[in-house]
Amino acid sequence: MGALALLAACAIDPADGRAQSPEHGPLVLEMPASTRGLALGGAFYMVGNDSDAVFHNPALIGGNGVVGGAMQRFGTASLLSTVSGAADWSSASVAVGVQTLGYGVPDRGAAVLSHDAQSLFTNGKTGTAEVAVSVGYAREVRGIRAGITGKLVDQRLGGHHDATGAIDLGVAVGAGPARLGLAVQNLGPGLTLGDVEVPLPVRVTAGGSTPAIPVGPLDLGWSAAVSREADGKVVPGAGIEVAYWPVRGRTFTARVGVRRPPDGFGQPVTFGGAFNGDRLAIDYAWQRYDGGETAHRFGLSWR
Repeated sequence: MGALALLAACAIDPADGRAQSPEHGPLVLEMPASTRGLALGGAFYMVGNDSDAVFHNPALIGGNGVVGGAMQRFGTASLLSTVSGAADWSSASVAVGVQTLGYGVPDRGAAVLSHDAQSLFTNGKTGTAEVAVSVGYAREVRGIRAGITGKLVDQRLGGHHDATGAIDLGVAVGAGPARLGLAVQNLGPGLTLGDVEVPLPVRVTAGGSTPAIPVGPLDLGWSAAVSREADGKVVPGAGIEVAYWPVRGRTFTARVGVRRPPDGFGQPVTFGGAFNGDRLAIDYAWQRYDGGETAHRFGLSWR
């Protein structure tokens, strides 16, 4: 557990420094990158092998040939997409992931960049493209799973363009049937768009999950997490999922979560579901925003 405390201490100063800025970005680094995690109130499920771990906590990277992708629309204005893959490599695990977000802003000034999901429902005349490419590595050292992810972050706003590098650090440990983890994300120099400096959204997240627990004909699981965002806000989230498999190899899952919206605009309750058939999984997540706007995310993964 000493590694957990050390990792948290290393993250305090960068996060505090970034919180003094009124803006941070790109927004693609702040959006939940997992369809399952979004449905569970933003709390990434930490048990099992999910290639989307490369976007959340690199210590959780694992799996033999897991590949997945997802798309989420915000009305007709914006599109978020992710793709990731993970594989075991010798005594370690590796993963690669790409996140993209396209939206429009009213004009070409960096000061009008979107900094909350609610703004993604508004069409703007100036196109903005955000891309993050991640490569992660994880292995177990003396009973503690540790990982690191390197990122290339690119942002384009009209005629402005800049790119930078960043790293994520993570650890995970078993605690009885549960799994606990701590991650520090987006450590690196910020972007410069025009005359505006845009620091990266440094985030510290602690969380835990349990494997599925049989309750009669159902399997129940839960996940919870709390994050300290770049602006200093503390964002808790949690969710449960209920799975039913009438036939071996065919599983239907319902999910519900609750989360404090980090930007103050989204509604706190999220929903979702999944179907797992042999090696193919189909996931869905739903979130409601102020003004009656809703965002839908669909994901596919192959194991």
